[in-house]
Amino acid sequence: MEKAPDDPGLQALFLGPVGLVARRPGPEPVRFGLYGNAGLSGDLLPSLTPVPGRPLHYTLDEVGLAPFAEGTEDPTHAYFRRSEPRVIFGTSDSTVASPAREDGTTLLDEIWAGAPFSGKGALVARVRATVDAWVLAGLLGRADGDKVVSTARRAEYAR
Repeated sequence: MEKAPDDPGLQALFLGPVGLVARRPGPEPVRFGLYGNAGLSGDLLPSLTPVPGRPLHYTLDEVGLAPFAEGTEDPTHAYFRRSEPRVIFGTSDSTVASPAREDGTTLLDEIWAGAPFSGKGALVARVRATVDAWVLAGLLGRADGDKVVSTARRAEYAR
């Protein structure tokens, strides 16, 4: 994932050096949530569903993803807008609305920027430190922060 320098919520998705584009018609930006299934390594691949028999082709939220260099006349989107309305770790939903800084950087962006994590304990420590900083900055309430940390603690993660 690579963020646009002037808008961290607008991003391009890469699989190694291969840029993936969303195959969907229309001018509206494609919206995806990626962090829910992220592994401890920070790998976002668990969020993508492979298309059988089509290497480097995936789906995410029912939208097809294909290599940019494939070349097609189908409408594509090289950038997408991240949409993570709640703070989720794996399949565990904190029910806390996902807060963002003025520049669009979200709490989850800051947490996952610390990946790869050596284990669940390292991730939970990063969640606690990030939540504490956001509470101190007035970007997140203490009760919601505690919910986020307890959700991170009980979630299961891929390596």
